[in-house]
Formats: sequence, C-alpha cells, structure tokens
Amino acid sequence: MNRLFLLLALIPSVLVAAVDFETDLRPINRTAPGASYADMLARIMPAVVSIRTAEVIPKAVLDRYRGRIDPEKVLTDSKTGETLMPMGLGSGTIIHSDGYVITNRHVVMKEDRRTVAATVIVQLSDRREFRAKVLGVDATTDIAVLKIDGRNLPAAKFADSDKARVGDVVFAIGNPLDAGMTVTSGIVSAMGRSGKQGMGLLFEDFIQTDAAINPGNSGGPLIDFEGRVLGMNTAIKSENGGSVGIGYSIPANLIISVATDLANTGKVVRGLLGVQGEDLPLTEANKLSLGKAGAVRVTLVQADLPAAKAGLKVGDIIVALNGKPFENWNELRLAISRHKPGEVILLNYIREGRGSVTRVTVATRPAGG
Repeated sequence: MNRLFLLLALIPSVLVAAVDFETDLRPINRTAPGASYADMLARIMPAVVSIRTAEVIPKAVLDRYRGRIDPEKVLTDSKTGETLMPMGLGSGTIIHSDGYVITNRHVVMKEDRRTVAATVIVQLSDRREFRAKVLGVDATTDIAVLKIDGRNLPAAKFADSDKARVGDVVFAIGNPLDAGMTVTSGIVSAMGRSGKQGMGLLFEDFIQTDAAINPGNSGGPLIDFEGRVLGMNTAIKSENGGSVGIGYSIPANLIISVATDLANTGKVVRGLLGVQGEDLPLTEANKLSLGKAGAVRVTLVQADLPAAKAGLKVGDIIVALNGKPFENWNELRLAISRHKPGEVILLNYIREGRGSVTRVTVATRPAGG
C-alpha cells in the first residue's frame, strides 16, 4: 500500500480537459436504395412462427425422475396443465388469417420420421402459443400444413417462384438453433436443384440460396425483396451441421399446390401418365436442332395407362408440355404430377425425326408414388 502511494505521489498532476464523444442522432435514410430492409421485414415477420414438438410426460414418470429432468427443458401446457418434454424445433409461416400454417414435414414428425408428433406448439411473434392440429403431411415434398385456432392473424403472401432468377436478393427467416427469430440475407444461387444436387425426395425443385440456414430454420420462409414468400427453407448441405452457404428452399408454386390439397383433404392428389424418361444428351439434341432446350427420351410406357392410350412409344422424344418447354426429366415429371386427374394435356414429341403432338388425359398417381 505504501509503495503504491509513493509511486502515485511521484506522478505530476496534469489537468486534463473533459472529452465529449459526438453522437449523430439522425436515423439512417431508409429511403435510399439498399440502405435498409427493416420496413419490409417488419411487415412479414409477424407471420413467421416458431414450432416445437413435444411429448406429454405422464405424472408417474415425472414423479419418478423429479430432480433429474432439467426444469428449463420442460414445458407446461397453459390450458391442460400437462407437463411436456420438447422434442423438436423448427419454424413456419402463417399463410391464411384463419390460422393455416406451413412448415416442413420433418419438423412435426417424431424421431422415427414415420409418426406425427403427439403435440405441436406454434408460437407467434407476440409470444402467444397455440396447440396446432396437423392437417396433413406429404413425404414426397417434405411439406406439412397445420391449423391453429386463431382469427385475423398476420398472414404472408406468396410470390410466383417461376419468375425468380439467379441473383435475386432473398432473406431467410426462422428460429435457428433456438436463438430466437432471426433474419439472414443472400441471393438466389441456383434454381431447379434436384437429384444429386437435391436431398433425395421424390419430387424436388429446390431454390438454392447462400442466405444462412441452420437447424431450427426448417419450415421458415425464404422471402423476396418485396416481402413475399418465395420458398420454404428445408435443408442444407454441410459437413459440420451448420451453414456453409448451400441451402435449399421448396419453391412457392410447389408449396401452394401441395398445401392446398393438404388443407382441404389431408392428402395430395397427383397426376400420372404412365411414362418414364431420361434426359436427352446435348449431342443428340443438336442433331435434332433443339440446341440447349431440354428434351426427354421415353424409356418406358406402362400398358393401359394414359401415355400408352395416347400412342406414346419407347424412343419418342418429348420436347414440350402444353407448349411449354422444360429443362429435364425431373422438371417434366414434376409438371405432370401437378396436373389433376381428368385434365387433358398436350405433349409435343419427336418420333423418327418428325414432330407430332398428342392429347393425354391425366390419371391418378398412387398415394406416396
């Protein structure tokens, strides 16, 4: 103590003037192009929800393990008083003011991935919580539709995802790693991801984005520059379990098609022609003067199904559906599936170098197929 006093005593006293640090109190100019997305996000974020699945803990089990269960991980249902153990975490979007919510199928399933969780809890941005009813799930696209008992809820609008382009600015919203509602931004990195570039679902047409997506983001929206739902964030490619800039979102137009069926009937009805195909190599496409346009060679025609009845044969090269070209077999198969049974579609095809067109009446695809 004495040494410290002596040391201080040797320091000459210096008068130091008070220092003020200036603060500019003006808000940023949010009307300047690219300065802020806050106003747009403020409109859409109330429609984004956090979703938890839980299992009821019977009282006998709770009493047996009391003191060994982390109380911070246990929930209590405000209406029934039941004790709930959280199991899964995800996000979702309210798409109708009467309480219709979309999310991923895997968000609302049990760990076995075959059974819907017993309890699904939806939390709104204002912290209100609702027990949700799962109206339907679709394993082939990983889409689920929920219903909560709410009225006049904030609801998001969809964009036409067919008009999206690589380079468009997008925002991913959700509850990553249970950190709370979070916004990340990026661009559309690619369109039409499927197969080896997708996640192995039967029907895939993913939008790829570099907006950060992490566990807990699943089911949350991918928003375009105008605050519309462009897609549903579903999966990432990663070696460490976190975002590395390769995220996949189900496009809005596919969501609408599937969600409409699930909300109204609990199942998805898809079209079937009874044909299988393969992408036509570019060298063969050039010989037919197709250039880079997509084309599909028919590899199988199933007897007694619409394609066979319309006269299609193995080796025919399909180049358009209802006059609209397509990129590849996956896109054509998905387009066929989105037509309802009984609809009549036109297929443009080439046989032995000659172009032709045929009318095909769509049949019903078996459930899950």
